[in-house]
Amino acid sequence: MTEFGIVYEKGEVSEGDLKRISSFLNKMGIEYRLYPENSVLCKNGYFCCENLRGDYIFVIGGDKIVLKTLLGISDREIPLVSFYGRKTRGFFPIAGVDSFSDVVRAIISGNFMLEEKIRLCAKVGDKELPPALNELAIFSKESGSIIRYTLCVGNEIVWRDVSDGVIVSTPTGSTAYALSAGGPIVREADVFVIVSVNSLLPTHRPIVTSSDKIIYVEDLLKNENVIVIDGQVRRTIDSDTVTVYKSKYKAKFLKINMENIIDLDARLSKRMNFKRTYVQLEGLPPSAKLVYKILEYEGPLNRIELISRTGLPSRTVDYALNLLVGKGVVVRKQVDKDARMSIYAIL
Repeated sequence: MTEFGIVYEKGEVSEGDLKRISSFLNKMGIEYRLYPENSVLCKNGYFCCENLRGDYIFVIGGDKIVLKTLLGISDREIPLVSFYGRKTRGFFPIAGVDSFSDVVRAIISGNFMLEEKIRLCAKVGDKELPPALNELAIFSKESGSIIRYTLCVGNEIVWRDVSDGVIVSTPTGSTAYALSAGGPIVREADVFVIVSVNSLLPTHRPIVTSSDKIIYVEDLLKNENVIVIDGQVRRTIDSDTVTVYKSKYKAKFLKINMENIIDLDARLSKRMNFKRTYVQLEGLPPSAKLVYKILEYEGPLNRIELISRTGLPSRTVDYALNLLVGKGVVVRKQVDKDARMSIYAIL
């Protein structure tokens, strides 16, 4: 008989949600166990879910609880389904908690696909750390300090670096921390991405390499640096070398045919946002549309940066910004305590 393990994040589900989930599963004749987030324990720097079991694991909450759950079942490949709750939405959820019953019906009817994602492991000295779904990051223990290390891929020395740190990510993690540090977006490729964080050497650009390669971060000062796994586990590096390689355990996610799931909030929001923005930009002068596009592609910018990016006169940019703010498609935010330094961002 099929058994479900349900991990839920505090504040993301109500008592009513849990009662509805329990009532539905009981009616379906499905065995299940509920695990609050404190069931995912952190012991000696490792997450563990010793009592968590099931043919499928359902996680309700944000990305953080998904990553913690995977770290807790690091040596088990239990298929996982993620739902967003009442407060937080993330990258992994496929639907909201209100769609729980629709997703379960799809699984019972076999209307799903199994998606496997590679994970990466790190060994510090002789100690193997739990596998990461997103990334491993190495930084100095002292905030604001740089690290020095040698990067080797296989038997080849790639560079000797001086930087704020180094990130090694999976394709899944390429859209997370590695992307914010300047790395590329990787899809449907069995590779690792290596990104030097704010290197003092401008030639040290992000590297994409086969996940079959073993990566060595060498010449580290013992007990001077830390390794962070998926942003959840942080350990001091008591060795001069960190070895990174592909884990033999993959993360497995269920992909449901979303056309059969009534997730009206997610589907309608996407359509309405597109239509709203399109309609509100109608009738605006080309300068306002150009400023909007610049903000769309480059993210939040201040007035001086917008003038530089658009090549428009300052008065024209000011006029365009006033129109966009007035239309409610762009917001002005104050930076720190300087009221003169504001940034503009798309809502």
